[in-house]
Amino acid sequence: MTLILSNEEIDAILTVEMAIDAVERSQAAVAKAEAISSPRVDTLAPTSSGEMRGTYGLKMMCGLWPEAGVAALRINSDILIWPEVMGNVRRDRLPGADGRWNGMLILYSTETGAPLMISPDGYISRMRVGATNGLAARYLAREGARAMALLGTGWQAGGQLMAHCAVRPIEEVKVFSPNRANRERFCKELQHRVKARLVPVDSPEQAVEGSDIVATATNSMEPVHRLEWLRPGVHYSAVKVQEMDQRFLEAVDRAFLFSKNAATTRPQLHRLPSVETPETKPGWWSNRDGPLWEQFQELPYLLTGEAKGRATEHEATAFVNNVGQGLQFAAVAKKVYDEAVRRSVGRDLPTEWFTQDVHP
Repeated sequence: MTLILSNEEIDAILTVEMAIDAVERSQAAVAKAEAISSPRVDTLAPTSSGEMRGTYGLKMMCGLWPEAGVAALRINSDILIWPEVMGNVRRDRLPGADGRWNGMLILYSTETGAPLMISPDGYISRMRVGATNGLAARYLAREGARAMALLGTGWQAGGQLMAHCAVRPIEEVKVFSPNRANRERFCKELQHRVKARLVPVDSPEQAVEGSDIVATATNSMEPVHRLEWLRPGVHYSAVKVQEMDQRFLEAVDRAFLFSKNAATTRPQLHRLPSVETPETKPGWWSNRDGPLWEQFQELPYLLTGEAKGRATEHEATAFVNNVGQGLQFAAVAKKVYDEAVRRSVGRDLPTEWFTQDVHP
């Protein structure tokens, strides 16, 4: 049988601790060349949504973890726009007419090749991204970090909040987004998820002041971390490459990326000539020959001890989650699948509905 789960069922099963453990173990396997992800592939074409012109994007990524016996395929079918908000270009995905988005995850058995589980990707995606940045903070943030700034109040910001609070004794999180209603809503809705006190603030400077960890989780296509915010002893965290610029990364004492693997660090972007997108805009992440790239270390080797984390209380550290990996989905989805089976959660459908009796 193949298990079908909803986002709500996954949310009831998946804890941030489970996600952190799954990502940590799978990335340690990467460091030992025992797990792998293929490049993310984005295919773009012009489209329209009602009266709004946009870009249709089909995104795919997959990963395999033989020790766990699983592989995963994540697929997104999106209508994309890049609006300018308060002078800042952002990447946004439009919902369908029913107010819902299209993202799917298929978990396969590497022993039989059959699908074990099919689910939406949303909750697992939030937790796998949060877990990755949280793991970096476990090794790079000061052990006594108690104050955190969180810039961004979208879906991914929730995962960042939960994961950072899970790895450090955070007592207060100052939350900022340009929209007052959004930051107040975020604090109200996420307060029950963490022990730390969530405080909406009126400016990014107010959020950053006195914080031990400064985390960004935005849809900005332009830098968010500012050089003037840099302070000794603070850990800075970003969920995408655009959130930190080269000057900022050159100024910190220790900088880590999720991965420097040339095959997987940036999406393979395929687009019709009529598609214009800021996704192709080059940045520091495009220059692998400069001294900055040599300065970067990688998260998997931090987890195994081959790369060293924070050395002193005074170091300013940075982590950029520069790539999404199908392996993250495989690792976290396996945790969800095992727990769902144990609790008898979800619906079983005949596996033969998703397999065939003809040789492709």
